[in-house]
Amino acid sequence: MRTSLGVVTISYNFLRKIVLQRHLIWNFIIRDLKSRYIGSFMGFFWSVIHPLVLLLSYTFVFSIVFQIKPKLGQIDNFAVFLFCGILPWLYFQDTLIRSCNCVVDHSHLIRKTLFASEILPVTLVLSNLVTHLVGFAILLVVLLYMNTIGWAALLVPIYLILLMVLSLGLGWLAAALQVFLRDTAQILSVIMVFWFWFTPIFYQVEMVPKAFRPWMRFNPLTHMVEGYRCLLLENRLPDAQSLLWLVAWAMGAFVVGGFVFRNTKREFVDVL
Repeated sequence: MRTSLGVVTISYNFLRKIVLQRHLIWNFIIRDLKSRYIGSFMGFFWSVIHPLVLLLSYTFVFSIVFQIKPKLGQIDNFAVFLFCGILPWLYFQDTLIRSCNCVVDHSHLIRKTLFASEILPVTLVLSNLVTHLVGFAILLVVLLYMNTIGWAALLVPIYLILLMVLSLGLGWLAAALQVFLRDTAQILSVIMVFWFWFTPIFYQVEMVPKAFRPWMRFNPLTHMVEGYRCLLLENRLPDAQSLLWLVAWAMGAFVVGGFVFRNTKREFVDVL
């Protein structure tokens, strides 16, 4: 009981500190977006072009060459099926990879000032949310045009919040590890390759041999992708057990990541 109360107190104080830094977080978000697109002729449109190029490439390979035909509700369009799965993955992947180096990249601030370094992954989570929402808006326009979207789409924000919480928790963990183990970024890049292909982005879980399906359920992105597709393509509520798995993964990652970051940040100055 005391242990649980202590974890809740620490988590509350940690979150309270982040809320107090909201103006600084906003400034970092603006600076991050500007640094990514300022001086570029296409500017912010690159955030749309890159996912669309990936979408077209993968659609050609898997839909035309391998002739994969998904069937979800009224949807048998592979491009829409793929877009719905790759959208949360790109957000998760970009946030986690960029979070890995965010503390090291801002070592000049951490060494010289009393800087709240925990806001750096928070900034990336919110900054990447902007580009995610742009892609999501495009998907909604397509679904409206196809007249397949229903009331269940109103519940997508629940999955989006869980995606942000999961990304932030793992982002804190990766950022803290990278300070002490500089191979973390390289290890993470390898893990993300396997993670990508073991997430049902190009296929449905039902296509996986039965012996491997239970292992797919240990992947939080499996539940995330399936949740997006259930709500947007099938217009139905996702399986309750699947949602509970996702909540457990998101909250577990958030608590563990926050705990590790909070208890190692005191040593950042010495290592950096």
